[in-house]
Amino acid sequence: MVGFPFRQGDIPSGQHIAASIPGFQATVKNRWPDGSVKFAVLAGRAALQAATPLAVSLSATSTAPSGNTLGTADLRATGITASIACGSYGSVSWAGADWDTPTQTWIAGPQMSSWIYRRAIGSDPHLVAWLEVRLFAGGAVEVLPWVENGYLMVAAPGAKSATYSFTLGGSQRFSADIALLNHQRTPLVSGTALSHWLAAAPLVAVKHDSAYFQSTRLVPSYWANVAVNANVVTSQPASFTPLQQGSFPNGIGTGGYSPSIGILPEWDVLYLTSTASQLWSTVQRNGYSAGRYGIHYRDETTHRPARMSAYPNLCIDGSSGVTNTGASSTNSYTPSASGTRPPGYTNTHAPAMGYVAYLITGRMYHLETAQFQAVLHFLKNPDAQRNFAAGVMRSNSGANTTRGAAWALRSLAQACAITPDGDNLQAEFSASMEANINFYHARYVARAHNPLGFVTPYSDYTDGDGVYLEATWMQDFFTAAMGYTKSLRLPLSSGVLAKLDQFFAWKATSIVGRFGTAGANEFLYRDAAPYTIAIAPTDSPDFEGGSGPWYSNWGQVYTATFAGASPGPRAEGDLRGSYFPDATSYWGNLQPALAYAVEHGVTGAQAAYNRMTAASNWSQLRDWFDVEPVWSVRPR
Repeated sequence: MVGFPFRQGDIPSGQHIAASIPGFQATVKNRWPDGSVKFAVLAGRAALQAATPLAVSLSATSTAPSGNTLGTADLRATGITASIACGSYGSVSWAGADWDTPTQTWIAGPQMSSWIYRRAIGSDPHLVAWLEVRLFAGGAVEVLPWVENGYLMVAAPGAKSATYSFTLGGSQRFSADIALLNHQRTPLVSGTALSHWLAAAPLVAVKHDSAYFQSTRLVPSYWANVAVNANVVTSQPASFTPLQQGSFPNGIGTGGYSPSIGILPEWDVLYLTSTASQLWSTVQRNGYSAGRYGIHYRDETTHRPARMSAYPNLCIDGSSGVTNTGASSTNSYTPSASGTRPPGYTNTHAPAMGYVAYLITGRMYHLETAQFQAVLHFLKNPDAQRNFAAGVMRSNSGANTTRGAAWALRSLAQACAITPDGDNLQAEFSASMEANINFYHARYVARAHNPLGFVTPYSDYTDGDGVYLEATWMQDFFTAAMGYTKSLRLPLSSGVLAKLDQFFAWKATSIVGRFGTAGANEFLYRDAAPYTIAIAPTDSPDFEGGSGPWYSNWGQVYTATFAGASPGPRAEGDLRGSYFPDATSYWGNLQPALAYAVEHGVTGAQAAYNRMTAASNWSQLRDWFDVEPVWSVRPR
């Protein structure tokens, strides 16, 4: 079973998906605005030989799928039994008729059906055991078990330390001592296993067509071509232990560079830019590692990630390991947690979690990770500043910075993009995305405001000098997030999509304008990547009313940014600046913003991009992307 994204129009509305193998089915989860398939879960069987790849090609067909759907009676007929034991907390088991009542049917088809099961463990009010069970034609059964300690409003959350074990078909498959802290969850797998099979595991690894994958626009397009033996590939985790750090930083929010930061984190980008076969497993293992952060707030009344509309005033109380949390105007907070806290997490440095893991596997577990993350960013912001149930992520909120809003909006857009059509959580994420677009359009486009595309920062980097300096790269993160959101073609109203077009065109001026010539009224492209940039000729511009004062041209910004002098000759030439040509430098950070400005046809963007890539030392940066690929986003 694999997930597969489709380019808009390739499988038109009314058509079905066919494959070059006989045992095949496709379950469509999302469609593009024109009705064509956007994302589907593919499943089936094929004869394989060890270490010999099989290419599977997909196409559109008018022939409807046929065959008898595998049901829970077929699952029961395999004789499967399963149990999860959690030390003194108790145990749960499934056998016989227990399989007839899943919590959810995730996939239903003649080649494979998949069901989700859940049971509370003993009398503990927090601890829950979950299974995803897949039954394939021919009788093969695959199970992913996990345990979760993450209810939204149940009193007294805390650590659940025990020996956790999983038994399948009468054989113990997993056992380990785990301290499951508040709002964590973890699969009960270890070593190289990604799941458990009732019989022998087929040990299949998958590799998507990377060029096609990038062409769908659900992920960025990348310059990089990373060698299979590159250190960045071979250093990825080759096994899994519950709650391991994996490729994540120990605490999310620590200052400085991390390969987890970007539109996609490094391990997801590697899957798209390297042919190394182990990356199929790497992405999944890191998807599992996201469970170590205390971000999983499941509504105990629905057993789903919390719906924002149901909790307009609720905020996280700040004891779960999530930092920089906001205040509730009605004093409505999640219950206070006790004991050891999970590793720190905040959205200023938040990696995209679960998104690509879901796109390549179709596992509901990874989908929920992306949904939990989007909801967490809502809950950690002050209710009044997020506009209550709307979930507006302000660039200057007390629980955000410009980059924090950027990554929160990216995660919201991703959750909106992959939540299945018809799921009420998709409507929640769409409504929040529309509220954000309406907010930013009203603030910066519908009225006079800063003409150079800078959203309101949280603070002045050099207060007291008569110039308002902002982190250039934070603005670039925000621009990139909005450009990426535009590419996703989310299920939003046509009027809101038009506002997104207008807002992104305004926002992208903050990157395009920095790639001018040596003229007195322009910002010289050679110096387009400073750490901070002047955005107003005063320490206290009127951001709320929009009156500024603001600089009237990019030459004024250039002069103020560099304190009245150019970093070198004010003439066209090589790219220059701090850490150039390091791919993780500010020159790397700006690439996604400029690439999306070009891709979406922003005025002047192509000329700006041409100036950069025509520089004689551009190739140095381009080559470094093959070593550090995260920021190597290019225009399609």
